[in-house]
Amino acid sequence: MSEDGFTRSGGFDWEAAEDFTALSEGELRQLLARVAVEERAAAYRHEVLRGRVDLIRAELVDRGVASLPPEELARVLLGERGGDL
Repeated sequence: MSEDGFTRSGGFDWEAAEDFTALSEGELRQLLARVAVEERAAAYRHEVLRGRVDLIRAELVDRGVASLPPEELARVLLGERGGDL
């Protein structure tokens, strides 16, 4: 099982999952606070990436390029130079 609780086959490993019913109210509140912080960080990263994709699409439209192959778009999003863009 990986750190996030999912198995290699993609399913969730319920047997190895933490038993939340055994946690006290204080422990549950701490866990909720930590997960909320992680969720806000993930949402922020998502919005940053969405903004980058929007900028790339606008630039491609300005240049008259129809679309990029997924591999090239990934390189652009990662900030790698290459190609004629």
